[in-house]
Amino acid sequence: MAKNTSNITRLTGSQTPPVEIMDQLKQHPVAYGLYLKFPTQYQKEFLDFCSGEESIYLCYDAFFHFVFDTNRHLDRVEHLLSALLNQNVRIIEVLPREGTQMAEMGSEVIVDLLVRLEDRTLVNLEIQKYGYNFPAMRMDCYCADLIMREYNRLHNKYGNKFTYQKLHPVIAIVLLEQSPSEFRSLPGIYIHHGNTIWDSGLKLPSLTRQVYVCLDKFNNVMQNKDIETELEAWLTALTTRSLARIDELICKFPGFADIYREIFEFRTRPEELIHMYSEVLAAADRNMDRIMIDEMREEIEKLSREIAEKKQTLADKDAALADKDAALADKDAALADKDAALNRQQARIEELTAKLAALEKK
Repeated sequence: MAKNTSNITRLTGSQTPPVEIMDQLKQHPVAYGLYLKFPTQYQKEFLDFCSGEESIYLCYDAFFHFVFDTNRHLDRVEHLLSALLNQNVRIIEVLPREGTQMAEMGSEVIVDLLVRLEDRTLVNLEIQKYGYNFPAMRMDCYCADLIMREYNRLHNKYGNKFTYQKLHPVIAIVLLEQSPSEFRSLPGIYIHHGNTIWDSGLKLPSLTRQVYVCLDKFNNVMQNKDIETELEAWLTALTTRSLARIDELICKFPGFADIYREIFEFRTRPEELIHMYSEVLAAADRNMDRIMIDEMREEIEKLSREIAEKKQTLADKDAALADKDAALADKDAALADKDAALNRQQARIEELTAKLAALEKK
């Protein structure tokens, strides 16, 4: 792919030396203090962006919600969902997550957006930094939670006139930054659409539809491939920091220029940008704590199962030994009875021998 950054140059302007960026940041002591606490990776990302070397990673929560602010850019959310669902969608309502019953504190969900479409379908979009264990079970729980939310809302609204036909479908979309093991066995496939299918061919519609998008696998697929479709364009925008790649994106899909125009304006406000990065780091720390907790719990459960299995094995062996001991005891008792019988027989022989000897003397 030829490198052509003419579009990017118009959007970003000339590059700024890192020393000038640091001088500007030092004029804001609080922001500069935050920068000094950043890990090296985030300091480098920050300076690379402000200097005009690279873009920002849009999957970071703060930047995603800035770009897809539903108050300012609902159309962008509609276009993203249209590409993910492969259908034209129009959003009529943005819903708060507070109405749901599930609340996994410190979860690895880094973006969470819930909307209602024109046909009343609920769509929940999440971006997860680390793939959960048991992704299918969790997805089923999310869908069930949203269905119960709608059930309660409609039941309260219609009372005795409520019918299940009033319920509308729920679509759960999860973008995975790092795919769980279940998805790695299908090379080259990065998006999965699923719903309930009956082996008999029964046509019985389900309320739930699920979509998984593996961003890491998408990046692998696109390494030596040009951007061709709307879906590839949106996923590229979400995942790339390469200016050359962004330039290709804008050349083929000019509508993305507005997104990057807004993003690159942050280059002139590093003191504001640093606070957004600080939110990213705080979320990353919470996620890492949660991951460690989940991993430790899983290890504890695994070890507990192994210990229980070993205890059961030992108990089975003890029971087998006890059975053997009981059998040996029975055999010992039988042998003792036989010995006693032999002794009685031997005594009888001796008695009879003595009597016989006495008779023979007469």
